[in-house]
Amino acid sequence: MKKKFGISNSQMLCLIWRNMLILLLIFSLQGCKKNVENKHSNKFVEDLIAQMTIDEKIGQMTQLCLSTITLNGNKELILNDSLLREAILTYHIGSFISGTGNLADWNDFVRKIQHIAMDETRLHIPVIIGIDHVHGANYINEATILPHNITLSCSFDTSALRLAARITRDETLPSGAYLNFAPVVDLAVNSYWPRFYETFGEDPLLTSMMGKVYIEEYQKKDPATGISLSSTAKHFIGYSDPKSGFDRTPAYIPTQILYEFHIPSFKAAVQSGVRAVMLNSGELNGYPVHASSHVVTEILRKQLGFQGVIISDIKDIDKLIDEHHIARNRKEAIKLALDAGIDINMACTTFEFSHWIKELLNEGSIKEKRIDESVRRILQMKYEMGLFDNPYPVLSFDSSIFARHRNDAVNLASQSIVLLKNKGILPLKKGSRLLVTGPAAHSKSWLNGGWTFEWLGAQEDKQPAGMPTLFEALGNEFGKQNVTWYPESDLLCNENTVQRKIAPFDAVILALGEPPYSEFKGNISDLLLPEEQLTLVRKMAATKKPCIAILVEGRPRVISPYDSLLQAIIFAGLPGYGGGIALAEILSGKTNPSGKLSFSYPSATGHIVAYHRKQTEKYFPAWPFGHGLSYSTFTFKDLQISDSIVHADDTLSLSITVTNSSKFSGYETVIWFFQQEYGQTATRPVQKLFSFQKIFLKPAETTTVKTFLIPSQHLSYPSDKGNLVLEKGRFFVETAGIKRQFYVH
Repeated sequence: MKKKFGISNSQMLCLIWRNMLILLLIFSLQGCKKNVENKHSNKFVEDLIAQMTIDEKIGQMTQLCLSTITLNGNKELILNDSLLREAILTYHIGSFISGTGNLADWNDFVRKIQHIAMDETRLHIPVIIGIDHVHGANYINEATILPHNITLSCSFDTSALRLAARITRDETLPSGAYLNFAPVVDLAVNSYWPRFYETFGEDPLLTSMMGKVYIEEYQKKDPATGISLSSTAKHFIGYSDPKSGFDRTPAYIPTQILYEFHIPSFKAAVQSGVRAVMLNSGELNGYPVHASSHVVTEILRKQLGFQGVIISDIKDIDKLIDEHHIARNRKEAIKLALDAGIDINMACTTFEFSHWIKELLNEGSIKEKRIDESVRRILQMKYEMGLFDNPYPVLSFDSSIFARHRNDAVNLASQSIVLLKNKGILPLKKGSRLLVTGPAAHSKSWLNGGWTFEWLGAQEDKQPAGMPTLFEALGNEFGKQNVTWYPESDLLCNENTVQRKIAPFDAVILALGEPPYSEFKGNISDLLLPEEQLTLVRKMAATKKPCIAILVEGRPRVISPYDSLLQAIIFAGLPGYGGGIALAEILSGKTNPSGKLSFSYPSATGHIVAYHRKQTEKYFPAWPFGHGLSYSTFTFKDLQISDSIVHADDTLSLSITVTNSSKFSGYETVIWFFQQEYGQTATRPVQKLFSFQKIFLKPAETTTVKTFLIPSQHLSYPSDKGNLVLEKGRFFVETAGIKRQFYVH
């Protein structure tokens, strides 16, 4: 056969056919790709909803506790196969919450759940597993337990929150628990509230910025799996300021205050793309939030523009009956919650949600269209997370990440711990002989607090292996031969015995504070430190040895009556795995403390107000918002502003010169406030935060720190209707006690 271009005709024909086959394969693959792309579109969700029965829809709106499908009826990750099949195949449950165990057990447990959902149901809708990973992946036994939010917020460093979110995300991902009930973006304005430690402090700007970076980092898509974990902003709204200070009790907050101080952090969360919001368990201004269409639909949905999933807190729809007494039975309670705008009922232990919704539908009290609205949001969240493409947690994972994150935990604690008082005793001299005592001295659980492997915090023997207590960390830092621990009971004896025991030591370290607690289990009626701890302070001070108090606590327990007996006081908060090491290195001077209070530390058990108080309110904290000492001495001078008269959209440039005039390198936070002289729409707070920067300076180093202020952005405030107003007049900016005035025209 004649050849052309060096090949035979038969060879040419083969090439033509081969090329045709390649083209057909390309078109086929493009078609497959198109089908995959269709899956990730609103059309995919709508097509799925159109195929669903009412039982399947209601199942997506129901969230059960994992204890309903475990062998022992608790959080231990051992499946009861028949109960699992009933939940998914009969009731079509769309999500589960709350378990605890090893990472391998988590991975296997979730894979089995997803296998039933994906392989044995007709629509193959993946299940979401929710978890409260509020300070690291704290329900995975190998996880790195990070400082709680109140401690992290004292870093005044958003990069610290970004790191914390990344660690939590990376350690959570292999477990398959892809919906995290964090962060808490409520304001810590009531020091008695037992969830104080889960917040980012009392300021709306600081809370907004911390919450924003956490959400953005946590929800970043994993490049290997295509999975994007979801975060939850909670608890909308007013939850953190109950009048009594007790958890889940009524809050009475004027609407103007609500809009100016409590709503901004949730607005920032919505703008950051948060996929879920959990509601306030209590009531706000006389009505339960779980039944309030004004709060849930009007404010959260319409005013803030939230399009994601709204979740009840645990069993809180039922509590409309037996706690709030606004519903006579479960059917009425469910009707109120659906009318308010709730999408997922965290029912926990009951399947009755389905029965009552169907009865409401049959009698015409609600429409299927309302059910579809919630199901649409839930399915939308699932495919945004990548669950339809990759519902199973990865089979293999790098367990070495846990070890790598231990150093990060120490660093996070180090930059967040606050030195409140120092009468020249710190840093301690090398070789100092130390007596360590107090209930937090030799305890991991006190450093980690609640939500650590268990809701109330795991027992001491179940705390992280390899984690040093404060006593152990001090021994490693100062030499084991120089550090001795005495249980406090050994020192609450007669004076002669105490003097004999304490004689060899140069200083006493008093580790005080609170044992682990969570939610209402932490309700207290007195903010003063417990009497036995105060007795210990008095006993040790009476020996004339220098005493250093370390406050390991989830909220600011009052110590002011005994302040004068102490040469130094440190707020450790709940510093987590690295807390002992961080504290030991601060005491030795290896680490220069740089934390600043993200809240006002009260001096008394009553009349406690935030720094952004009104002019008529008296403010006498033991230590104010933004307080925090360093071993460095920083001097501030030459505050400059670019103009004395500005208009709404002008940019006012500001700068301040900061010098480290000490021999210690250190970090300093420059905190900027503004003050409005007169308010016409509402009385104005004495001052409000509008900017902050954390800087590092070597000895004798000077730098100029700059920021800016735009009146329409920074000086506007909401009316009681939520409408922003910017008023003309005189304003002040202040940092480090230096003030400058300017006018808005």
